[in-house]
Amino acid sequence: MKEMESNKWIATVASIWIQCSCGASYAFGIYSPVLKSTQGYDQSTLDMVSVFKDIGANAGVLSGLLYYAVAANRRRSICGGPWVVHLAGAIQCFVGYFFVWLAITGVIHRPHVLVMCFFMFVAAHAQTFFNTANVVTAVQNFPGYGGTIVGIMKENGRGEPF
Repeated sequence: MKEMESNKWIATVASIWIQCSCGASYAFGIYSPVLKSTQGYDQSTLDMVSVFKDIGANAGVLSGLLYYAVAANRRRSICGGPWVVHLAGAIQCFVGYFFVWLAITGVIHRPHVLVMCFFMFVAAHAQTFFNTANVVTAVQNFPGYGGTIVGIMKENGRGEPF
């Protein structure tokens, strides 16, 4: 029993660290001037890229389905655990931001605006995988404190959600 109690606290601390580090889409204002200048975008085009980033960061249906398949139904799943959801998010995050980086640095030819929108969507959509795995696991670990644990997971210290 003591080991199980310890594991849920270790998972909570790890989840908090993941939540702190997975908010790359919130840094869009930092790298958007470089994106704008290297890709030759005007402000309305940059805004369109940002909209796809926002849609990606908030459309978490796939992450929920994956979590349900691998973590919620451990008895019926082939391989299970929230780590699978984290891995899917990490891969997606890397692929999306890697292609944005390739375009910004000129390694690949300047992509069409809709392709850049897709890259940003993929990169930001990764956040939903981290959020789903962290928050759902935390709520399962602390069933009597659901609102408190969600508040801890989604708070970034400035009064805004991660």
